[in-house]
Amino acid sequence: MYEHVCYGKSFLKQVIVRVDFATPLDTLEKNVPSRLLNSIVENFPIVEPSETLTHEFSIEGAGFQSKKTTVKQWNYFAKDRSRQLTLTPQCIFVLYTAYKDFEETKEQFGNVVGALLKSFPDAKASRFGLRYINEIDLPLEDPTSWGSYINPALLGSRDFFGEDDVVTRLISVAEIKYDDVSVRFQFGMPNPDYPAPVKRPLFILDLDASVSQAHDLTDVMQYMDETHGRIQNVYERSITDDLRGKMHARPIQ
Repeated sequence: MYEHVCYGKSFLKQVIVRVDFATPLDTLEKNVPSRLLNSIVENFPIVEPSETLTHEFSIEGAGFQSKKTTVKQWNYFAKDRSRQLTLTPQCIFVLYTAYKDFEETKEQFGNVVGALLKSFPDAKASRFGLRYINEIDLPLEDPTSWGSYINPALLGSRDFFGEDDVVTRLISVAEIKYDDVSVRFQFGMPNPDYPAPVKRPLFILDLDASVSQAHDLTDVMQYMDETHGRIQNVYERSITDDLRGKMHARPIQ
C-alpha cells in the first residue's frame, strides 16, 4: 500500500549498504584500480586513505600468540561528508548520514559494484547487508507513550509495566527469515540518559537485512532490491498515519 509513497522528512539517522568478499582482494592493499577509482570519485570525490590495526590471537601448545597486522582502508567522502564509501581487501560499504531516497543510493552503489566487477571479475561476496536506522524524536508529554505514532502491536511490552516500574530502557529484538533474506529488527526506547529514567522521547526502528551466503557480485543489486523491499514492508507496518503526517508523506511523482 505504501510502496509508492515518499517522505519529505524522515527520521533516518544512518543508512548502510555493505558487501563482504568471500576472499580478500589483495590488490587493494597497494592501490585501487583506475577504472574502479574513477567510478567511486564521481559521487565520493574526497579521498582519505588510512590503515587500521588488527589483532589476531592463537594458542600454540602451551603458549599464547598475538599477531598485529595493518589493513589498508580506502575512504572516500562526498563534498559535504554526508556519505562515506570505504573499500578494503575484505569489504566495501557506504554509510549515509543524509539520505535522499533509495533510487539515488542504489544508483551510486550500483555504479561502484559494476566497476568492482570489471576490475575483479572472479570476486565473490560472502554477505550482503542493507541497514536503516531510524531515530524518531518527537515532543511527547509522556516520553514512553508512543501509541499515536508506532503500531500498538509493537508496544505491547510497555503495557506490562505499571506506575511503580520506572523504565530506564526498553528494547526488543526480532529476527525474521524470508527465503535467502534475514532481517534483524531492533525497536524500542534506547534512552540516551540511561541508567536514569526515560525522559527524552526517542524511539528507534533499526532494520538490518542481509543475505549471508556466497554469491556472485552480479547478484548484489538484486539482493539490494530484495532487502530494501523487506525493510520497507516491516517499517511501514511499524508506523501509523499520524507519523506519516509528521514526515510529510506524499505519492512518488
